[in-house]
Amino acid sequence: MRIKIIILLSSIVLNLTAQTSKEVKTLIGTGTPRIGYFITPFCQFGSIAGSPAVIPGVGAGIVFNNNISLDLRYKFIATENTPVREVDNRLYLDGQWFGIKGEFSLKPENAFHVNFFLEAGTGEIELDLKDSYENQQVLIPSEDAWFANLEPGVALEINLWKYLKLNLAAGYRFVSDVTFRNLSQRDLMGFTYSAALKIGIF
Repeated sequence: MRIKIIILLSSIVLNLTAQTSKEVKTLIGTGTPRIGYFITPFCQFGSIAGSPAVIPGVGAGIVFNNNISLDLRYKFIATENTPVREVDNRLYLDGQWFGIKGEFSLKPENAFHVNFFLEAGTGEIELDLKDSYENQQVLIPSEDAWFANLEPGVALEINLWKYLKLNLAAGYRFVSDVTFRNLSQRDLMGFTYSAALKIGIF
């Protein structure tokens, strides 16, 4: 399923790029904005439910005049950590996010520059069985919980090559009110740190 999501993101971006490549009219005349496109594999680090979590993902988007970008993204919890207040340590918290990220770059022509971003979307969490207990008969709670998330932040971006950028970011994850077993809204909020590559035509 996760592979299908990645393919879908790429298809959407290609369609958006084709649609926005036409000349547009503005209040001060007619012009064609410089539009590029990119894919961005990334890995985020932070705390979820009291335990450190590794959250890889992928995004795909378009960039306007090399300083304003929008990308659709998908990420998921890769670590199998049991929430600190969960009784059964054979279970771990599984989760995934779908969202859109907007980013503004200050002086993107410089080798090192600062970006400001805002990511918004929806997430889902549930309990799953750790791989080491797959052969055991374990009752897995079937409920899950959905929530909205908002993540502002700042990033240092480095132009490694004409078609490649390195993005090092720090942000803070806000979530809407959510209740899941003994977890609350505050268990899902917290600082995040991520590293990403942007590969594309900027």
